[in-house]
Amino acid sequence: MLVEVILFVSVTTLFIYLVTKENLPDNVPKGPRRFPFVGCFDLVMSSSDMRRLRDKYGDIFMMKLGTQYMVYLCNYQLVKEAFSSPYVADRAYLKSGFFLTDGVPAGIINTSGNHWTSIRRFLLRQMRDLGMGKSYMEDAIMHEARKLTKDFERLVGKPAEIPKSVDICVLNIVWSLVANKAYDYDDKKILDLMALIQRTGDDLELLVLPELFPILYYLPNFIKKHIFKEQVVAELKEKFINFTKETMDEHRANLDCDNPLDFIDHYLIEMDEQKKKPNGPQFKSDMDLVTTIFDLFDAGFDTTSNTLRWFIYYIAANPEVQRKLHEEIDAVVNADAEISLDHKD
Repeated sequence: MLVEVILFVSVTTLFIYLVTKENLPDNVPKGPRRFPFVGCFDLVMSSSDMRRLRDKYGDIFMMKLGTQYMVYLCNYQLVKEAFSSPYVADRAYLKSGFFLTDGVPAGIINTSGNHWTSIRRFLLRQMRDLGMGKSYMEDAIMHEARKLTKDFERLVGKPAEIPKSVDICVLNIVWSLVANKAYDYDDKKILDLMALIQRTGDDLELLVLPELFPILYYLPNFIKKHIFKEQVVAELKEKFINFTKETMDEHRANLDCDNPLDFIDHYLIEMDEQKKKPNGPQFKSDMDLVTTIFDLFDAGFDTTSNTLRWFIYYIAANPEVQRKLHEEIDAVVNADAEISLDHKD
């Protein structure tokens, strides 16, 4: 009996050791103690946590969350050097980042390697050719600014939340390059889609949990669907793919190869060109375009509109700041003139 117990304990110990053994180089950065399956308990949850761990381990330290390793750089020069190096240009593969394509890498935000390099280069080239960073963009911004100002006028003298027109205003500026289209501020279809994307944002983060803690994959399906909000994510996937394919079909029906009007036109033309080059980089497909459009759509309104909302709330809560800003603008721009990039200097 004693021999059997010793044998069982030995085999179990060996199994746990083999499963939890970290095959890492000797020169990996130091960091908090890492435990099997769960990673580090001493997590970075705030800037004060970051400073505390930096003081303890230095400008470079490593942590582990579940099964994923993370290296923190806490020095400007280190970050600058890292961002300039191709050795840290790749992204960790997380299936949840490709929910539109069921885990197949596509688009621009979450991809890396040759695929990311090719599509990024193509995107930047076409966006520049279409007017990004040029006077065209200033005209598009001014046009939407006038529309937004007029929309705000209906709220003068009334208590009100910042309207959704801010979101569509920002989206329209980017969308003029992507799809040569602008939406009305009361367009129910686009408002519903934007609301669904914003509502699903936090739910998409939950999809990462099983990739950090694989044991969660073994939960019963009804529990996983409830915890990870799979139904909400599936709804977003279906609605956005339908929305994008409808946009792509419109472009295909009206495509003029000699006169492309927007990024989608250029993408469709490039897809046809690549079919003639079997040995060329075949990285562009319909689902690549769908995912790239989602990346541009999401980035086109969420981050910027949230920044604008914060700014509006801030100056509303600090009228003295609002007054100073107004005085600075009045000192440079005539009362009856519009602000433009010409006033920058």
